[in-house]
Amino acid sequence: MENSEDKKQRLHSQNYTESRNTSYSIVRRYGSITFDEALTQLRDVLKDKGFDIIGEMDVTDYLKDYDIDMSHLIIMMVCHKETTANLLSNDIQMTSLVPCKISIKVIEDASLIEVSIEDVETTWGISDKSEIEEIAKSLGQDLKEILDHLGPKHFKL
Repeated sequence: MENSEDKKQRLHSQNYTESRNTSYSIVRRYGSITFDEALTQLRDVLKDKGFDIIGEMDVTDYLKDYDIDMSHLIIMMVCHKETTANLLSNDIQMTSLVPCKISIKVIEDASLIEVSIEDVETTWGISDKSEIEEIAKSLGQDLKEILDHLGPKHFKL
């Protein structure tokens, strides 16, 4: 069994170069906006696209009692009502995979903001139903478009 020191060391040595190469997340990095700007933009674009933010977990605050070298990290749980209703009407067991998760974190000595969105085509792909595959494909496209709306809004060339 691991002791708490082992757990602290593993989190302390997190390698963010790995985070861009996961099969279950769509990752984009931004170097021209702050964490707060990215978080505000993310909340705004989710609302504009009809997504509800079901909850937010400030992981940094949650783990503040541990001696972990972790930058600012928030996990958002988001749903789109029509998509969720369609999903669950086709497979009620998909309740274990909703809401979708989006994480936003500071990396690279605060010079980059990374936003990771659950790749629902992968995570929901465990269902054998073609209806679920179509729902995941549509939602996946909507979630990818959210990333296109983050970044600087006013700049001169």
